[in-house]
Amino acid sequence: MRFAALTNQGLVRSNNEDSVFAQDTPVGDLKNMFLVADGMGGYQGGEYASQFVVRRIHEILRRRIRRGEPRLLMDQTLSVVNKELYNISTDTPALRGMGTTVVMATFLNGSLYVMNAGDSRLYIYDGVLNQITHDHSWVEEMVARGALTRDDPIYEARRNIITRAVGNAPYVEPEFYEVRPQPGDRMLMCSDGLYTMVDNDTISRILYREKDVLRAAERLIEAANAGGGKDNISVIVADVE
Repeated sequence: MRFAALTNQGLVRSNNEDSVFAQDTPVGDLKNMFLVADGMGGYQGGEYASQFVVRRIHEILRRRIRRGEPRLLMDQTLSVVNKELYNISTDTPALRGMGTTVVMATFLNGSLYVMNAGDSRLYIYDGVLNQITHDHSWVEEMVARGALTRDDPIYEARRNIITRAVGNAPYVEPEFYEVRPQPGDRMLMCSDGLYTMVDNDTISRILYREKDVLRAAERLIEAANAGGGKDNISVIVADVE
């Protein structure tokens, strides 16, 4: 599988609170694993949270060699990691209130299994940019209820209010998706530092024009920084074979 995973501090933030992981060989019972986490909770807390979750998900799944459907494995693992991070947060005053978004994916037998909590996203590009995950944010919940539109000034002002995250409560309820991408499609995973700075048309154009996955990932980060680079930027681009 051809893939590239990059993370960038951006132009405004003093540190990078995003973390990424990408591996196309087995991680325990999963045949491959792709993960983006966007930490929150201040300079120390956000960086710690995203790095902790990425590392612990990998460690737990690597040891869990038992047959099970990907959704169950991902759900059980995230539950354990969430409780661990929450306990660290409550026991450590400097890290209190920290948390992180998570979007995770694995390919198996022609299907792509996806889990997310928060507003980091997964897209499938098949000539059209299709957002697979739903944002767990206050503004998107208001849009879904018909109480807010995306062109309302309130949307931009409150889009950083996350309604689900890993580590800031004893329990987290992720959302799961299963899609069947076709050969030639592209998977894009990213933190909000990409899609808040770059519109869908530009993202689509880059995914279409840049055939090399690493160059595509680099161009996406360049576009986010050209758009202002107000947040950390993480992207994973993978070609479906």
